[in-house]
Amino acid sequence: MIYEIGAIIIILLFIVGFSFRGTEDDVMVAVKKQGPPNEIPMMENAPQLKQTMKGSIYATSIIQKEKEVIQQEKNQKIVYLTFDDGPSSDANELLDVLDHYGAKATFFMLAPHIKAYPDVVKRMVKTGYAVGLHGVTHDARQFYHSKKSPLHEMQEDQKVLEKITGVKSTLIRTPYGSVPYMLDSYRKEIELYGFQLWDWDIDSDDWKSNSKAYVSRVINGIKFMDSIGKHPVILLHDRGPTIKYLPILLNWLNKNHFVTKNLEESMDAYSFKCNDRCHPYGS
Repeated sequence: MIYEIGAIIIILLFIVGFSFRGTEDDVMVAVKKQGPPNEIPMMENAPQLKQTMKGSIYATSIIQKEKEVIQQEKNQKIVYLTFDDGPSSDANELLDVLDHYGAKATFFMLAPHIKAYPDVVKRMVKTGYAVGLHGVTHDARQFYHSKKSPLHEMQEDQKVLEKITGVKSTLIRTPYGSVPYMLDSYRKEIELYGFQLWDWDIDSDDWKSNSKAYVSRVINGIKFMDSIGKHPVILLHDRGPTIKYLPILLNWLNKNHFVTKNLEESMDAYSFKCNDRCHPYGS
């Protein structure tokens, strides 16, 4: 009798084990047929889960961490280096200098130059710099010809950059800055198409000479902006003489504990306001 009961138990265990194995096989077959999920569920896409977590210790810790990050950024001495008119034939050297000092930067580039030096633009993206748009012609007469002309130049520049790098940037800087020729009607046109217009806080005037004079001008500007608690956007140009003396500026930034960062599309773009200062080109 004992032997019969033991045999029955063994048979039952075998059947149950086979059933579980079959279920596992079925699941694996289904996974292989369907493939991986198209999208991994993220926290921001799970409102019910977020609601469930609300008030929990875990949710509180997340909020606290976010506050700490925001406060940390407020306490940081941040500057935004931006380079216009490139990429130039010296752009690889510029990237070498920035890489050496661990500096971030944003490049506002012209479509013909992007086409001329595609490899350096790809390097910018791969290395983690921000890439933006500066138009096509850099000719004020053409660029500011009508309210549509800035839009068309930026759209063309955007297509060229995206074709070469896969990045569809909405960061733009207009030639010579947005005042005085970027009329309010022009601004509304580009904003309608999602472009973010950036000017600057500190003009280095690096294009005026081939000396290191621009470095002192920038440093003085940074000191003032830091004294009033602002993070300056600095206008520089992708050109040989600027690159030659750039290590002096970067070394000063590092010694004085400034952090360089990229401009990002999530930021509120800073641009000059017309305030009755704008007028059509040529008038």
